[in-house]
Amino acid sequence: MGKKKTGRHNILYFSSFGSMKGGGQRSLFYLLRGLNKNIFNPIVVCPEEGELVNKLKETGIETLVMPFKRLKQMSAGFVLRLLRLFKDRDISIVHTDSTTETFYAGIAARLLGVPLIWHIRVSSGSIMDRLLSLLSTRLILVAKALESRFPYLHANKLIPIVNGISVEEFDAFPRTDIRKETGTDKDSVIIGCIGRIEAMKGQEYLVRAIERVEKERRDFRVMLIGEADEAYYKNMVNLMGSLKVKMFFSYLGYRTDTAGIIKGLDILVSASSFGEGLSRVILEAMAAGKPVIATDVGGASEAIVDGLNGCIIPTRDYNALADAILKLLNSAEKRKEMGTQGRRRVEQRFSLTNNIKRTEQLYLEILKNVYCSAGVIFDYKRNE
Repeated sequence: MGKKKTGRHNILYFSSFGSMKGGGQRSLFYLLRGLNKNIFNPIVVCPEEGELVNKLKETGIETLVMPFKRLKQMSAGFVLRLLRLFKDRDISIVHTDSTTETFYAGIAARLLGVPLIWHIRVSSGSIMDRLLSLLSTRLILVAKALESRFPYLHANKLIPIVNGISVEEFDAFPRTDIRKETGTDKDSVIIGCIGRIEAMKGQEYLVRAIERVEKERRDFRVMLIGEADEAYYKNMVNLMGSLKVKMFFSYLGYRTDTAGIIKGLDILVSASSFGEGLSRVILEAMAAGKPVIATDVGGASEAIVDGLNGCIIPTRDYNALADAILKLLNSAEKRKEMGTQGRRRVEQRFSLTNNIKRTEQLYLEILKNVYCSAGVIFDYKRNE
């Protein structure tokens, strides 16, 4: 008769950043906070100090700061350091989310026979994809659309688990009076675009769209929120000047009150031109009851049903973006109805509870396979 496995399972997570500036880090935090701690003991490795590290520690989750080696360094010493960490913490599963950490952690995990889950949050592939897939036991995809990134993998290795929102917690965030803060008059429609100012997020196409929009409507303002790539931002501002639309934009920089800002918007635009998995901001706007205009990248169309709770448009098509903006500018009733439908959809399909439950189920499935293959009787129910 096999040995019985009892007690909590140590899950080691790797985060690409120590901050919470990205949606991926916010999603990770909510997952870890909600895990069943009677069964799972999360331990997190971050490359630097930051808000995520602080919040995890405040929640009572063991968090280690360990700068990652770059891929081009091919550091055997870093792999040895991870091997010691895996052994010292008796790790049951490794959960990663970027190329570099998956490479190094994947080698260490393979040497020790520890299963590894690679969390895919972007739709753009890498030359490392095939190798990292071999090092991974399963891949979690934030949207089913991301399956197309891995056409060579069997479907049972790809596990779509969409990000989740706790609408109750979201509702509790105070509303930011963005209209008052920016001096926007009460009759102007506020359009928001939230995310890092960079080529992947495609804000330049929003600038070009506004050149068309302002020829028909001038009662609106566009708020750009997010940390900026300096060169991209400079080129975007120059474009605003050449198109004579700078007066319609306000740049608010990186903000920690994005939930409150979203509540103060009338329309959210996600203009990503490539790479997006499923923007958390889209789900937050839906939770706030706001209509969303998004490019058809990654899983956007899994959250937004075109014409029901928002508009799906082709990437890099500023004319289509202008048409969608005008459609919503011209109908307050349409904005309200789409917002209502978006709220309903996020409650039904994108709950945080379901996200956590499905992730826990995946962990248990993997652990059961590992222990059964080793002749161990896997019994976790006594800890639930």
